[in-house]
Order: sequence, then C-alpha cells, then structure tokens
Amino acid sequence: MRSPFRAALAALALALAAVATPTGAEAQLKMAYVDVAQVMEQIPGRADAQATFEKEAQGIRAELQRMSDSLQQRVQAYQREQASLTAAQRAAREKALQELQQGYQTRAQSLQERGAQREQELTGGFETLVRDAINDVRTADGYSMIFAMGSSSALLSADKSLDVTDKVLARMRTIAATRPAAGRTNTATPTGAPVAAPAGVSRPATRPPGN
Repeated sequence: MRSPFRAALAALALALAAVATPTGAEAQLKMAYVDVAQVMEQIPGRADAQATFEKEAQGIRAELQRMSDSLQQRVQAYQREQASLTAAQRAAREKALQELQQGYQTRAQSLQERGAQREQELTGGFETLVRDAINDVRTADGYSMIFAMGSSSALLSADKSLDVTDKVLARMRTIAATRPAAGRTNTATPTGAPVAAPAGVSRPATRPPGN
C-alpha cells in the first residue's frame, strides 16, 4: 500500500507544478525551471515529519488490530455456543456483537479523519517553504517566471543553464534555518493516521454468521 505521507507529498508536488506552467504569451520572458520532485525530496524536516507520521500510524494500526482481534474472538465464541443458547440469549449476544462492530467502524472513521488532519499538520508548511524559496530565487535573479519540470508540466526540452533547482534548494535550506521546520509539531500524543482496517472486519456482516 502506498504511504499516505508520500501520497500527500506527491499531491503537493503536482500542485506546485500545475501552477507553474508557462503559457505561450510568457515564452518570450526571462524564465527558468526547477525540478519540483528533487526539491520536494530534499525539503528540510521532511524525514522527521515522515518518521513521526509512520510512528503514529504504527500505533493506530496496533489499536485497530486489537479491536479486530477482540471482535473476531467474540464472533467465534458466539458461533461455538450458538446452538446451546436460547433465542433470547442469541438475540442479546448478536446485539452486543453488532454494537461492538459499530463501535469499531466509528473509531476507524474517526482515526481516518484525524489522520488526514495530521497529514496537513505535518506537510502544510512544506508548500509555503518551497514557494518562498522559488519566489526568492526568481526575484533575486530577475526571472519573470520559474516553472516546474516534471511529468505534469509542459516542459519537453530545455537548456540546462536555465535549471535553477540547486539555487532553490540552497535558498530553501537558508529559509528553513530561520523558521520552525515544516511539519514539526508536538508529537507527545499521537493523533492518528489513515490506515487500512484489518482483514475480516472492514466489511462485517450485519449479523454474526450462523444466525
């Protein structure tokens, strides 16, 4: 499964590329280009942010797995004992299992939502950092526009002398040294991360098997 953290950074890179593609009217202006993928890969604080994300995701996966195991154990116990139960007992056990099932689904959804928010906390500052670095290089060197090199750009071929990626990287590091690292947030209490529900529980039956 693709890491949600990497997916978030990929989406950010595509967003930066999408807004930086020149039009025909701008082709005569002084321009340069930047390798957005390379810049995104070397964002100061990215490694720490990804490590934080993965650590929190691991904790959430463990919690969901414990919930899954508990539910499966209760379902199996019910299946073993079902034949010896009265109708009233079966109804009560089934209701308890359904409530447990619903509780798991509610908890999983909550963690997904909180995980999306956590991704934004960890990666939200990266876009500002990259944009500021690009804008500073453009202003300092007198470029009319700096556009993106990448799969989503219109760039097919260009003079390597127009590549300002190294300048953007250097400026980005300088800016990062003067402000809190992008993605650096309080991690004392994990807030969750998007995770796949454990097998066998993500789509539970409306009623336990064997009813």
